[in-house]
Amino acid sequence: MLKRLRLPLLLGSLILPVIAADAQERPRPAPEGGYGRLPWQSWIDPAIAPPRPTPHYNQRIIYAFDRPSAEILKRDAGLSQLCRRGQFLQRINMHYRAFGPGERPLGVGFGNLTANMHDPLRRRQPEMVYFFRDQDTGRCDVLTARLDDLRAFFIGP
Repeated sequence: MLKRLRLPLLLGSLILPVIAADAQERPRPAPEGGYGRLPWQSWIDPAIAPPRPTPHYNQRIIYAFDRPSAEILKRDAGLSQLCRRGQFLQRINMHYRAFGPGERPLGVGFGNLTANMHDPLRRRQPEMVYFFRDQDTGRCDVLTARLDDLRAFFIGP
């Protein structure tokens, strides 16, 4: 921005105004953190799409047991081994949940619904409900029960 300064210059008998730049007069504000910002982030490759936000899923309690789950559910050693290998598990861990009194929640997968189950070996059965404990670890346990036996513990929408 140019500022008009009136400095007298004698050129014969005329006094002329002189225009001077005021770059030295006005202090620049200090940026936060001590560094200025570039017009773009030069370290990000524009050909790579920015990451998507983490998806948010509402967890839903499906079953609430009136006694410990060990009395109701049966452990399946073969499916537990497949779960540890990543061949039988939930697509979204804990999307559907079940729990007994004083227990940690268990993940739930239904044999007749393929929406939340990853089963490339097709080991699930339509009349069974599968419960997952510690799915994302090396000690994954799969517990099973028949769908008809669990109707008393079902919590509807």
